[in-house]
Amino acid sequence: MMNKIIVFLLMMITILSCDPQSEKDVTLGPLPGSPDFTVVFVPNDSNRVVVTDVSSDNFSRLWITGGNPTTSKLQSDTIYFPKKGEYSITLNISQTGGNGTASNTKKVIITKDAQAPCTGAVGLLTGECGPSGKCWKFSQVGGAITVGPTYGSGEWFKSPAGGLVPSQYDDRYCFTFDGANFDYKNQGRSVNPFNGYVDEPFTPVTGPYTFSAGTGQNGADQIILNKGQFMGTRDSYFELDIVKLTETELIIRAPFAKANGDKADGWFEFKFVAE
Repeated sequence: MMNKIIVFLLMMITILSCDPQSEKDVTLGPLPGSPDFTVVFVPNDSNRVVVTDVSSDNFSRLWITGGNPTTSKLQSDTIYFPKKGEYSITLNISQTGGNGTASNTKKVIITKDAQAPCTGAVGLLTGECGPSGKCWKFSQVGGAITVGPTYGSGEWFKSPAGGLVPSQYDDRYCFTFDGANFDYKNQGRSVNPFNGYVDEPFTPVTGPYTFSAGTGQNGADQIILNKGQFMGTRDSYFELDIVKLTETELIIRAPFAKANGDKADGWFEFKFVAE
C-alpha cells in the first residue's frame, strides 16, 4: 500500500513541476480602409474608361470590371464596354500591415453601343456592309468543330470531314452592317448539347452584335453577341475571337457556356465558309 502512495505522490510532483506553456498574444493589424479609385472616359471614346487605384499601401489588388478585360491586377487599366448600359466596377485590395481585404464599387454608364466603321474585317464579315449582309455556314472540312481545355487546343474532340449533324450544315449565321444585326437561321431545328446532343426544335434569338477590334485573346478582334446567343453550338459562349477572316473563310474561338449562358471551362474552335 505504501508503495502505491509513494508512486502517486511522485506523479503529482512531476505534474505540478511542469511549467504550463502559454501562447503569447498575437496582435492583428487593422482592417484596411475602403480603397479609392478614379474612372475617366478615354477622350473621344464613349465605350472605354481608364480606372486608376489612387489609394496608398496596397500590395495586392483585383479589379472586377464587367467589361473587357473582366478582371485586372494593374494599378491602372483601360476597360472596354462594347454595349450600352450601367456597369459596376469593383476594386478589391489588401494593404501592407493590414488584416483582411477591403473593396469599393463605382458605377459607370455607357450611353451607346460601340460601332466599328465599315472597313477591313467588318466589311469581310458583313459582305462589304451591303444591305442584305452576309451569311456563314459550317465548313465540311475535318476540324470544323474542335474542342479542348485551353485556347487553341483540340485534344478533347475534332470533328471528321463531313461529320457534323445534318441540321448543323443547314444553319446560317448572318451579319448585317446597318443596325449591326445578327440573325441565326436554323431552319427550325438545332442540336441541343444540354439534352444528349439531340436534334430538336429551337427558336433562335435575333439581336444586335458588336465588332470589337483587338479585345480578344492575343489582341484578336471579337464578335460579341448577346447572352443566350451563339455561333456554332449552343454550349459556346457569346464572345467570339476571330482567328481568321477572309472573303470566304471565318474561324472563331469561344469559351464553353453553361445552360444558363454563363462562361464555363474549355474552348471551341469553329470553321465556317461564306454562303
